[in-house]
Amino acid sequence: MKKLFFFLPLSLLCLSFFSCDADHGNYSFTYNGKKYEIVKDRKTWADAAAYAVKRGAHLAEIKDSGEQNAVYMAFIRETDVSPEYTEVKDGGGIGYFWIGATDKNKEGVWIWDGKNAGGGTVFWLGQGANGKGDGMVVNNAYTNWGGSFNHKANEPDNYAGKQHAAAIGLADWPKGQGNLGHAGEWNDIDENNRLYFVIEYSIK
Repeated sequence: MKKLFFFLPLSLLCLSFFSCDADHGNYSFTYNGKKYEIVKDRKTWADAAAYAVKRGAHLAEIKDSGEQNAVYMAFIRETDVSPEYTEVKDGGGIGYFWIGATDKNKEGVWIWDGKNAGGGTVFWLGQGANGKGDGMVVNNAYTNWGGSFNHKANEPDNYAGKQHAAAIGLADWPKGQGNLGHAGEWNDIDENNRLYFVIEYSIK
């Protein structure tokens, strides 16, 4: 007996998971009571956070695997962004998009600070196995640092002493190898890279 496969256009998926707003040229979607926007405008981490604040939002702060999957899948499925739209040299030569995690205030103390306000919830301390190897989760927080596929964190590693913002990789890294991180995982990179980003609102 032959199996029939039906392929729904992406626009139909918007009826359930995605809101498909085209507000300000950005792509909008909702997940678990919150609205998000994918912003296809290359900005530094600080400038991306400032943009989010002006919109009454903040850079996405990912607290569980469901939110992680929703944000990542929306980015790769519902936009026309190529994984190679930019090349982050200090991130293994692949493309990324910003999220709201940083240790710019104190090295190795990673917090969710999507407004770049100088404070937030601490979720990780130290570095992964590609750095000092002393990293650890704080209060059972959710993390998805590069290397999670091996049940260990290779990232963050503060490469060259200047990686203080987190981004989600769009391909395995380093490019052509993939031994440090896989597409969808987080990496710490230089906050002065200019990337697309995802912002998050709270629905009241």
